Amino acid sequence: MKVSVLGLGYIGLPTAAMLALGGHEVAGFDVSPRVRAGLRRGAEHVADLEVRKLAVDALATGRLTVADAIDRADAYIICVPTPNAADGRPDLTYVHDATAAIAPMLRKGNLVILESTVPPGTMDRVVAGALRERGVSPDDVLLAHCPERVIPGAIVRELKENSRIMGGRTPEAARAAKDLYASFVQADMFETDCTTAELVKVIENTFRDVNIALANELALLCEELGIDAWEAISLANKHPRVNILQPGPGVGGHCIPIDPHFLADANPFLTELIQTARRVNARMPNHVVRRIRELVPEAEGGTKIALLGASYKANVDDSRESPTERIDELLREHGYETAIYDPVASGFKRPLAPTLESALERADALVLVVDHDAFRPIDPAAVAKSMRGRIMIDARNLFDPVRWERAGFEVHTLGRRSDAKQRPSQMGERQKRVTAGMS
Repeated sequence: MKVSVLGLGYIGLPTAAMLALGGHEVAGFDVSPRVRAGLRRGAEHVADLEVRKLAVDALATGRLTVADAIDRADAYIICVPTPNAADGRPDLTYVHDATAAIAPMLRKGNLVILESTVPPGTMDRVVAGALRERGVSPDDVLLAHCPERVIPGAIVRELKENSRIMGGRTPEAARAAKDLYASFVQADMFETDCTTAELVKVIENTFRDVNIALANELALLCEELGIDAWEAISLANKHPRVNILQPGPGVGGHCIPIDPHFLADANPFLTELIQTARRVNARMPNHVVRRIRELVPEAEGGTKIALLGASYKANVDDSRESPTERIDELLREHGYETAIYDPVASGFKRPLAPTLESALERADALVLVVDHDAFRPIDPAAVAKSMRGRIMIDARNLFDPVRWERAGFEVHTLGRRSDAKQRPSQMGERQKRVTAGMS
């Protein structure tokens, strides 16, 4: 089958490559000349090494080509962004425009698949609507929604091994989509209608947002009660039917902070829990900044905060919707100088410090925002030599507090009450550890 893939980003590129390696003739198109040029130079712009290799292998077969315009094909797969607009409502402009762009090329019986995550009803309202605007009857083509279900850092494996939802406007469309994806998907594929498929993907990300919000509320509560949230959550998860996720400084990425709005926008009166969870997670960067301001007041002559991590989660380069971005903005609004170091992230909105040492130079406090594996070996004694202050705030519970205390740091961890508010028994135990480390 000849396939045209629109959008060669995180999902479009590996999907196009998988299809080509599965035997299809695939033409990939992206509106960005930089992306097209990068692919022709060996996918040099792709940070994920597994995806880069996959793309290079597919291009080498000759079955994957990079097109400067949308090619006529038997099947069209749309993989374009679906961001939130300024008012918080979903912006489906890219979906509409991509559909309108392929409309003149469509022939009766062609397959049109939307992979982008969208609010329920988008296939009927936006995709079918865009076809009608261009004089194409949606009944003459096969429309399907097949949402991706992968995470950065494991895209290649999960494209093959994760089950897929094939949502068709008709049963024939769902079967046609399933036949196409069967060339590389090794897991179960479930056929349903478009609207159900749209809802399922949004439900998956909303579940995670709500679960993380519970963990974050528990962390804030434990700080007030003088309880270790990380220990409490770990013990609660020993129950066979409990699986609370971990708290953190906020939720990022292209999906989880955005997709719950799709449900809330569909009916604000029936989605109170979803909206509350979104507010809880959206406020976590503010909580982190409040703690920083309490612990490190602005001083005459300037106060510098070093932030570790710019991506939205550990060990991935994706910095879209990163909590670090909001933490950094708030700190600078309050007059702090900031430096951000991340050996993994790409595409962050501000320049990052080239080295850890440059980020730490003259810093009054260090804040761990992202728990990259690359940060685990950091030596607190070496950090102390570069910094002006001795405060370390860990928003991910990555560092061993005793080790940092022995290096002379005052340690504060999200979800644990600060030293000044510890219960007497906790204060005694911590003081014993500090004293032992100094002897």
